[in-house]
Amino acid sequence: MSLLIPTLAPSLADSAVPASARQPPRRVVSETGREHAMPWQSSRRRPLVSQTWLVLPVACSFAGRAGQRRVARCRRHNVALRAATAESMASVLSQGCPLIAKVAEVRASRAGDGLGLFAKESFEEGDEICELTFDNTTIMKPNPDVSSKLESGDIGALAFQVLKASRSPQPGPWKDWFETGVSPPDTHPLKLLLNDPQLAKYIWSSTTCGGQMSGLALQARDDLEQLQGSASFEDWTDTLALVMSRSVIEDREERPLLVMGLDLLQAAEDPVLKLELNYGKEGAVLGLGGRGPEKLLGIKVIALETIEVGTELTISYLPQPHAGGYLERYGFVPTWLQGTLAESAMQLSIAPVDDEDDFAGIKESCLEDLGLSDAPLSFTFSLSDGILAPREIDEWEKKSELEKMTHVLRFQTCGGTDSFLLDAVYVERFWYNCNFRISRNNEILVCQAAMAECDRWLERFDAIEAAGSRPDCDLAKAADDVRRAERELLVSVKLVFEQELDLIQIDDTIRYWADRAMDEAFPDRISKNVEASGHLFGDESRFSTFLWWRLRAVPY
Repeated sequence: MSLLIPTLAPSLADSAVPASARQPPRRVVSETGREHAMPWQSSRRRPLVSQTWLVLPVACSFAGRAGQRRVARCRRHNVALRAATAESMASVLSQGCPLIAKVAEVRASRAGDGLGLFAKESFEEGDEICELTFDNTTIMKPNPDVSSKLESGDIGALAFQVLKASRSPQPGPWKDWFETGVSPPDTHPLKLLLNDPQLAKYIWSSTTCGGQMSGLALQARDDLEQLQGSASFEDWTDTLALVMSRSVIEDREERPLLVMGLDLLQAAEDPVLKLELNYGKEGAVLGLGGRGPEKLLGIKVIALETIEVGTELTISYLPQPHAGGYLERYGFVPTWLQGTLAESAMQLSIAPVDDEDDFAGIKESCLEDLGLSDAPLSFTFSLSDGILAPREIDEWEKKSELEKMTHVLRFQTCGGTDSFLLDAVYVERFWYNCNFRISRNNEILVCQAAMAECDRWLERFDAIEAAGSRPDCDLAKAADDVRRAERELLVSVKLVFEQELDLIQIDDTIRYWADRAMDEAFPDRISKNVEASGHLFGDESRFSTFLWWRLRAVPY
């Protein structure tokens, strides 16, 4: 019996043909008149689905489903035994991705485990090796209808589409690709969850990505309810891990893309290729003209240096030297990010709205009006980029990671005597005003919140080291390197906010947003008098209270 929910039947008719692209992120004109892409995609709350189920097509009766699943797992095991040979993958690429097959051949990789691509031709730096479009290659995008119904979101949607294609009675490129025996690394955290839970827990507790890793494991369990028994937990987590480890590029909205052929590109410290997204309008010629909104047209493969025949084609999976990020997404730590002298990065996640905030509803509405999400936003810090005190700057794209995080924390912690900014007079400019120091009280809360987040991870690292039960394997040793490097970065970020907190508490010459607002409201006000007296109303609390009542008197 083959079942699909009615609402998804049209969009999932052929999982080998990806869903149409969503519109690009909303763009908002700032107070300075500049148009800029917003920092994260539009809010997409997942509805609670209690009566709608995702069911993969399975040729079996309900009575015999368990037995058929056992047979399916055995069949999958037999496929894996002849898994992903260079010959089988080359044959699939010649049909599914002829442009890559034309310029590269499949061989055992020298840069990493498994297969890789090697140049058949020579290229100069800056050459466009090929441009992959939806006509000349196979690009799978997450189906938004499926993403909204699975807790694992876009990753889960891709996994569902891969499983559906693999079980389809009709031939197709993704079915052929799956049957080569492609598989994720055995060290992927989702696979370790089943094979070695102790090691999985150790890995999750050794990196600031650990919360996301363990969260995805919980989401995978919740997804089983939507799949209604058509996939075992083992099959589902294995496919999720496969998609995560094979997706090496994301679109503008940070949704993963699965591109046949590009999934064979190995990661390298000094890559020879880069991948560029190509967006445009339908019917455009050389980027001009066209109609409708911009959408993803394809992916360009560009040479970063001179490439000789026989060179292995490699890319950089992540823009930062983030060992924890590689481990979370791809299931391995590159050799160049291991050891005491390796570069490192770490990640903090901050939610712009605290659920316990009295003004949570207003802040969520503010974000929604701007096309922003209230989901946590991740910030990746690297010593190679420098960790400096935050500046007041109103262009999101030019902000450092620490400045972006400070912006979001100002938004999150604003309240109390500063709550006048959430009143009707100023709420529409609230997000923009968080580019600047709002008040001394708010800036103190920002520093304390950032320091507390760093302490939370440092305490977690201390706890796992105090437990003294490290598994005896290479992956656990790599996790130790990750934890050591991330500890140093956490201490550095915390130190910046400690210094900022000291400065705020002793420096009476710092001008806050409220000072500027008073200058705008009263042009004849002489700022130097304010500086001479320290604070116009004795202390900032009374000043903010006065400004709140003053604004309340202004008609909306």
